[in-house]
Amino acid sequence: MTNVISATKRFWRPPDATLVAPAAEGELIISRIRSILAIFGLAVALAAALRNPTSTDLRIYQAMLTLAVAVSLVLHLLVRRVTYEWWVGFVASIADVTLVSVALAVFLILGTPESAIHNEILFPAYFYALSVTTVRLDHRACLTAGVCASVQYIGVVALAATAYSLDPAVLQVEAQAVRVALLIGMSWLGVLVNLRMQRPHVLSANDPLTGLLNRRAFMERWESEQARARRYGRPISISVIDVDYFKQFNDRYGHAGGDAALVAVAAALRGRVRETDFVGRLGGEEFVVAFPETGSSAAMTAAEGLRKAIEESSLVIAGARGAANVTVSIGVASWPEHGEEISRLLDRADDRMYEAKLAGKNQVIGPAVQTTPLGAPVPY
Repeated sequence: MTNVISATKRFWRPPDATLVAPAAEGELIISRIRSILAIFGLAVALAAALRNPTSTDLRIYQAMLTLAVAVSLVLHLLVRRVTYEWWVGFVASIADVTLVSVALAVFLILGTPESAIHNEILFPAYFYALSVTTVRLDHRACLTAGVCASVQYIGVVALAATAYSLDPAVLQVEAQAVRVALLIGMSWLGVLVNLRMQRPHVLSANDPLTGLLNRRAFMERWESEQARARRYGRPISISVIDVDYFKQFNDRYGHAGGDAALVAVAAALRGRVRETDFVGRLGGEEFVVAFPETGSSAAMTAAEGLRKAIEESSLVIAGARGAANVTVSIGVASWPEHGEEISRLLDRADDRMYEAKLAGKNQVIGPAVQTTPLGAPVPY
């Protein structure tokens, strides 16, 4: 029982933070395709209605495709305007399958139950809705969409059977059971494919020593956040963090001790940031933390909290007497309060980290301080 509970908790735990950026890109692709398909389908239905203006089925298709276009555009605006979080994928997944179920229910309500339970056009749309969930890189959304589709379709069939007293030969119970089984199977296939897709991506995006984002993965997400900040005029800040006297620490405690220090710094950073922030290792003893939706004052406060957390962390190193500790120098840059070019924020934060080194180390220097030129000598 304990193992089952533990496995359930692991399953419903949010995917690794490194998957947020590619999931956001995937969601944007899905929203574009959804909108294109809905508009194309509406155009086809309108053209068909011109040839057969008395068809009730075509009028239903027109109404539902008009609704689909409206929902698609709303979801597209949602994806473009909000900072992507996993709930966006859940909303979109549920909306996709619910649109199909609503369309089937409309046939039922208008008195054509056979068009609802044996629809060869709308039912396959469930499989499109379930297949695109894999692009969201969230196995939970795959399962949720599959459960919603199955429950909703069972509800449509049950309502048709009870409201219209359908004959078993018309209802075709075995065929309906196969359809539900296919929906469930499709959702589980999505879960398995998604879990398989997540692992190599996470491994390629994480620094093997600290588990933080590696330089490439951090820069990809940072560029995405910069674009979002510029598009909507939202503040964004970044801090560059460098371990003080790291060469001397390595000389004293050896490379194993240096690795332990880097792991401890990474743990301290990870433990202090918000869920919306993200942390990376640029290389060597240099780290970086991005603060989306954060102005300079809040970023300076957060950076000072990071500095204190690292200073107060104690390291137990094999073979060493007593606990060791490290300090860091931090540079902070923010946009747009100080007129910085958003594309130059990382360089500015790096400048200010150099300034913190020159000023005596173990401190935070932010936008209010005049920076030194790039390439100035840094005392180690």
